[in-house]
Amino acid sequence: MSDMGSDSDSGSVGGAGIRVAEGSGVCFGVCRALRLAETALESGEAVYCLGPLIHNPQEMERLAGRGFRVIDALREVAGGGTLLIRSHGLQPAVVEAARQRGLGIVDATCPLVRRVQTLAVELQKAGYRVIVAGDAPHPEVRAIRGHAPAAVVVQDVEAVRRLDLSGRVALVAQTTFSPEAFRDVAAALQDRRLQEVRVEDTICAATVERQRGAADLAEHVDVMFVIGGRNSANTNRLAELCAGRGVPTYHVEVGGEVTEAMLRHRPRVGVAAGASTPQWIIDAVCERIKALQSEQA
Repeated sequence: MSDMGSDSDSGSVGGAGIRVAEGSGVCFGVCRALRLAETALESGEAVYCLGPLIHNPQEMERLAGRGFRVIDALREVAGGGTLLIRSHGLQPAVVEAARQRGLGIVDATCPLVRRVQTLAVELQKAGYRVIVAGDAPHPEVRAIRGHAPAAVVVQDVEAVRRLDLSGRVALVAQTTFSPEAFRDVAAALQDRRLQEVRVEDTICAATVERQRGAADLAEHVDVMFVIGGRNSANTNRLAELCAGRGVPTYHVEVGGEVTEAMLRHRPRVGVAAGASTPQWIIDAVCERIKALQSEQA
């Protein structure tokens, strides 16, 4: 086990007895979306978003205080303003409907997500049966299918086996899909002995590195705190990976959820954070941990 006070590769120091997993916190796509939202709000006009911009309640509450409005449907828009497309992307038909309502459009689609959308369209036009490895209800996957309507979504090997397939197929992935599950799905397609199976790994490398960093750190600490919204799929995945290493793991959204009992007799503390968790929340959790550690000393 590594010394928590050392310059180990398993994470950066977040305070005495605390190590933060490499890659924790907001990813490039989320950072870009937040920056575009802040810029749009400076105009003074109403800024709308279909669903939360990011899966972090605290950050969404902060933006709401500045006038950012989360809606479930375009009919909720009373007048003009701007529709900000979140990092997950949006179906082209919905974007066009927003324009018809007179809304300005700010596209905060993550460039990596945009790549999947573009690739799915190109593959579909080239005559491939496009298969998306992902979670069908997820907004990113719904947006991909909005661009390539004939695409089929699968989440596991069993779903692949149920498909009626022939000819040429192409596999892409939701950017936050499990790399292991993606490999299994690709192998299951190869087993189908089709005319051609084209595999395009579109999983976000930063997501993979974040998961690896959290899982590696979990093997060198006495307790893990995974920070992020409970509605965040990638944060939930981090918590699952850490717990799977056999270390007590707590998924928290804010520092106030950390208790003295969670830290008792656990001096080596690991912290990881999802892709929608801003630095100010990570800092607040680390400060809470340090304060409780001081009381126990």
